[in-house]
Amino acid sequence: MKNYSADHPGSYSCQAWSSLWGPNLVHVLACSALVLVFIMAAMTSTMVQASDPDQLQDFCVADLSPTNPVIVNGFPCKPSANVTSKDFLFTGLSTPATVPTTGIKATATFATVFEYPALNTLGISHARLDFGPGGVIPPHTHPLASETLYVLEGTIYTGFVSYEGVLYAETLKVGDLYVFPKGTIHFQINVGTTHAASLNALTSQDPGLLFVANHLLASNIPDAVLETSLGINATALKYLQASVPPLEGF
Repeated sequence: MKNYSADHPGSYSCQAWSSLWGPNLVHVLACSALVLVFIMAAMTSTMVQASDPDQLQDFCVADLSPTNPVIVNGFPCKPSANVTSKDFLFTGLSTPATVPTTGIKATATFATVFEYPALNTLGISHARLDFGPGGVIPPHTHPLASETLYVLEGTIYTGFVSYEGVLYAETLKVGDLYVFPKGTIHFQINVGTTHAASLNALTSQDPGLLFVANHLLASNIPDAVLETSLGINATALKYLQASVPPLEGF
């Protein structure tokens, strides 16, 4: 085999170092360090970010004006001269939404970049969930974010399904915290007899929201695909499609 190091004396291979230094302790340590550097470089190059990309400035209050011609991954920044302390204040989570949204007997009050422009480029958002007795936020995913749920009031049964199809779920009480890994299907239901509420944090300024039943059965996926995928006939599919509760405000 052609010896690359012999033909390229400037190359830093372990074989080259061995011929120069001999099989001593320094050589072993040097080769080990070189291998470690290569491994770390490979790991870094394939690392997946767990949240939105890091911002390039201390803040970038979103300019949500529909007339702004700039299109970026996020929103363009409001000029700093026009930013005030009020831009960083959000009071929208102090009370629940007044009409059911994204749930049955339940409301979701959002603080994403669309409601809270100061979150632009910061990789975070929040939501407040409020449930009447038996209220449900149906199975859904956030394709762009992991999420935590902190119980403010009542008793909430919640969980997620892993990529291996395993359900991880617990009944939570006031002060409990639960996490839903990015992209996993998860749900919430009030299993108490009184009002329940939670404060949720997500690792994206716009985490996305996909409801499993609604996106599957109320979309334009051909019936033949759904019938085969679900193992049901046309009559059963029509029944399921007609039975999916509407999500007000969604």
